[in-house]
Amino acid sequence: VLICLTVAIDFLFAQIQNTSFYLSESLLFGTFWLLFFPLLKIQFRVSKNTKALPGIILVAAILAGIHLFIYPAMVLILSKIFFNHTFSFWQTFNFEITEHFIKLIIVYFLPVPIMIIYENKLLQRPNIELIDIPQPAFIHSLIVSDFNNKKIAISTNDVFYFSANSPYINIHHPSKKYLYSATLKSLQTQLDNKQFIRIHKSYLVNISKVISYQSRLNGDYDLLLLNNTSLRVTRNYAAIFKSAFDSHHRFTAK
Repeated sequence: VLICLTVAIDFLFAQIQNTSFYLSESLLFGTFWLLFFPLLKIQFRVSKNTKALPGIILVAAILAGIHLFIYPAMVLILSKIFFNHTFSFWQTFNFEITEHFIKLIIVYFLPVPIMIIYENKLLQRPNIELIDIPQPAFIHSLIVSDFNNKKIAISTNDVFYFSANSPYINIHHPSKKYLYSATLKSLQTQLDNKQFIRIHKSYLVNISKVISYQSRLNGDYDLLLLNNTSLRVTRNYAAIFKSAFDSHHRFTAK
C-alpha cells in the first residue's frame, strides 16, 4: 500500500511540476518501504529481551542506521541489473536523508519502543493475589415428590442407595422409594464420594448403611444393608468399595 501511495504521489508531483514520470523508477525508489518489514521484525524480537530504555533506543538507532545504508545499496544493485542507468550509492543516500529521514525516526523510535516499554511495565506490576473461591459443598438433601405431588426434602444421609431406572433413578429411603429426575452419573458428582460409592453400573450405595459383604468367589461380592437389602458389587467396582468400607468402618482393637 505504501509503495502504491509513493507511486501515486510521484505521479501527481510530476503532473504538477510538468516533469517526466517513470513508473519503473518510482517503484525502484519505493522499495524503501519494503525494508521495514524484516527490520521491524528484528527490532521487535531484540527489544523484547531488552528491559532498559537506553537499550531499546539503541536497538532502534542501529536498525535505522542499517536501513539508511541498505536502501541505497539495494537501489544501486537493482538499477545496475534492470536499468540502463545506475543510481550511485551516495546519490540515493543523500536523497534518502532529504526525503525519508524523518520517516525512519518516526517508524523505528515510536511504535515498537512504546509497545515494548508498555509490556515491560505490565510485567513489572505486582502480582495480584489470587483468591481461592471455595468449591460448592456436596449436597446433603434432595427434593422429591410424594404420592400427592407434595414436595419433600429428604436427607442424603438417610438414603440407603440409589438405583438406575432410566431416564430416572430410584431413591431407596427408609420411608419409601422415590423417583428422581437425574442420572446416577450426574448425581454421583454432587454427592460425597467418600460416603456414596458406585458398586454397579446401576447402583450407588451409602457406605454408612452397609453392615457386611461377602465374596462370590468370582470377583463379585454381595453386600448387606441395614434394612436387610442385599446388593451385588461387580468386580469393576469391588476394590473401590472394599477400600471405602474399610475406611468408613475402621476401628481399633486392643
